[in-house]
Amino acid sequence: MPPADPPAAHPSAEHRPRRPIGGDEIRELIDRDEAYDENPYGEPPLLVARYRASLRAVLATEPAEPGLFERAWSQRERDAYRAGGQATHRVIVGAMSAALTATLADHAPADRAPADRAPAAARPTRPCDEAHP
Repeated sequence: MPPADPPAAHPSAEHRPRRPIGGDEIRELIDRDEAYDENPYGEPPLLVARYRASLRAVLATEPAEPGLFERAWSQRERDAYRAGGQATHRVIVGAMSAALTATLADHAPADRAPADRAPAAARPTRPCDEAHP
């Protein structure tokens, strides 16, 4: 069962985006957040706390079990299914680790050269960035 949403009265409730459905929506939300970094007008699409919460949520996941199909599978098929899930989980955690430890230039969008990105000190900070270094 997924964790309950924080109450609407929580201070960050107004900053919570609608729930993205899939990867395209998540990428679009991150793109809007990146655009906000370059032109901070209005409320930021995402707060640092939301990024942290999303990373923690991914780290808390476990590979799926075969479920009802398990009874129809051989032991070898069950082992292969579990090994595939564990390998996928390791790749995801490894990608997160690489992204968190890489330089900012490594993460420049493909349509812009790394030199087009302002250094972190030159970009405007968000109120939440100051509160959560």
